[in-house]
Amino acid sequence: MHFWKKSDFCRKSWPMFKFALPLLMLITLNVSGGLPKGEIPAKPFENSHFVVIDSLRIHYRTWNADIKNPKGKVLLIHGFCGSTFCWRNNYDALTAAGYKVVAIDLPGFGYSGRDAKLNQSQSNRGKMIWELLEKIDGNDTSKWNIVGHSMGGGTAEAVALMKLDRTKTLTILDGMIFIENNNVNLSIVGLVNHPWYKKLLLSYTEHRYLSFNNFRRELKGTYGFLPDTLTVNGYWEPLQVDGTPETIVNLLANSKEIQDLNASGLAQIPVLVIWGKKDKTLRLKNGKKLKRAVPSIDLKVIPDARHMAMETHPAVFNQMLVEFLDGNNK
Repeated sequence: MHFWKKSDFCRKSWPMFKFALPLLMLITLNVSGGLPKGEIPAKPFENSHFVVIDSLRIHYRTWNADIKNPKGKVLLIHGFCGSTFCWRNNYDALTAAGYKVVAIDLPGFGYSGRDAKLNQSQSNRGKMIWELLEKIDGNDTSKWNIVGHSMGGGTAEAVALMKLDRTKTLTILDGMIFIENNNVNLSIVGLVNHPWYKKLLLSYTEHRYLSFNNFRRELKGTYGFLPDTLTVNGYWEPLQVDGTPETIVNLLANSKEIQDLNASGLAQIPVLVIWGKKDKTLRLKNGKKLKRAVPSIDLKVIPDARHMAMETHPAVFNQMLVEFLDGNNK
């Protein structure tokens, strides 16, 4: 386990990839019995939409899509193993404040398509997201307010940096952020791509990591309390879509950045970083590191929150977010 945490890539992403256990532990696992496989529903929600980006169907949801004279446009990007479900406690506050809202399922998660060979780097996700936003915008040239959580926080950072001229603001919540996006460790990539080891990782991910009970325990660690069955199902059901285990392993196997990005560019736009003080998944020191690199960033801390403040402390998070957006969307 020490080996995995020593590499730069795994030191940053270890909390999100607990399934990548040492080889000896994987050999001892009992991987009998599978999980039910599912297909993506034609219309998962009343406000669901699909668009094809790079031959992959991307699912997104919209709120206030037809509102006249909105204050601005907000894009919500979920974290590892999440979906648009993660933002269920936040849509209403944003729409009530007068914003158009779009929430996306990242490729390989939620009800977006699966591709086990897709480049899952932050910059490649950023490219795909901008292609999606261009389709949504049509002739609308107004800027976007980008919001991302956890793994999606790093994606949101990449999205903003890739098109600063199209970004109004950036908000990151407990994010897998970067100073420079050179996070790929070739030795780890080579190991994960070894056919035998990859097969073991897939077996563990499918039969153990994505089991209902294990995922409930994972959520307990990020919430700070044991979630109810309805909440666990909201996360777990989209993870039953065929191809999800391959997507998760591919995060380690194929994440070479397609564009070099540096956080210094964030000084050109308003940036709010929110962190749960008790977050044990991605610790507050990461937010402080970004603040030191880009002093113009506004770093706010929610004292009693862990990793999922938008769900566990929605009133505080929503107030911070809306006040920040209102102050920069006049």
